[in-house]
Amino acid sequence: MTTDAFEMALVHRVFRRELGNASYLIGGVAAGDKTRSGLIATHLGHVLAALHHHHAAEEDLLWPKLHTRVSLRDNDVVRMEAQHAGIAESVEKVESLRVLWATSAEPRFARQLRAAVEELAANVNEHLEDEERNVVPLINEHINADEWAECIERGAAFLPKMNVRMALVFVGLVLQDATPAEQQLLLAGIPLPPRVLWRLLGKRTFESYRTTLYGSADAPQR
Repeated sequence: MTTDAFEMALVHRVFRRELGNASYLIGGVAAGDKTRSGLIATHLGHVLAALHHHHAAEEDLLWPKLHTRVSLRDNDVVRMEAQHAGIAESVEKVESLRVLWATSAEPRFARQLRAAVEELAANVNEHLEDEERNVVPLINEHINADEWAECIERGAAFLPKMNVRMALVFVGLVLQDATPAEQQLLLAGIPLPPRVLWRLLGKRTFESYRTTLYGSADAPQR
């Protein structure tokens, strides 16, 4: 029973990059510019939704199996669960401030949101490093390919509920820092209709979104 959970690293890069850059984006919004604050806050909300679904898929489909199959490493899985709970608390704080700042663009809310999102990014980074070092090898060894595919599908289940543009943007976010080999593997696992849609419209849609979000030059990558 082996699998290759390479998608985990690709998704984790999105969370590291976009949460790491969030404070930069928030800090660049002028006081009272509610159009820009709304744009950045909406992007942050999408990233947080993706993080929630990613964690929920692990909690429902991976952790119970690993508890049963790798009892000698149970402490590692318990630690993942505890980290998820702590991240969820940080997300709640970010979400409350995100809504306030989105509709006001007030500097005091921006300062509070930047502090909250920096704390969240630090917590997420610590968790992802721990997971990649200690738990992804367990997934590769003790979760079979069909079970892993189910987890990937569950984690991405929110995408069809979004508009087509944002679904393409999320594919772009995942592919952004992927190697050519990783891109080929990821796209090969996507059903044919959305794969064709990506090849026709995806790159242009994603680049337009990124330019609107970051301007002509991206934020420093973290």
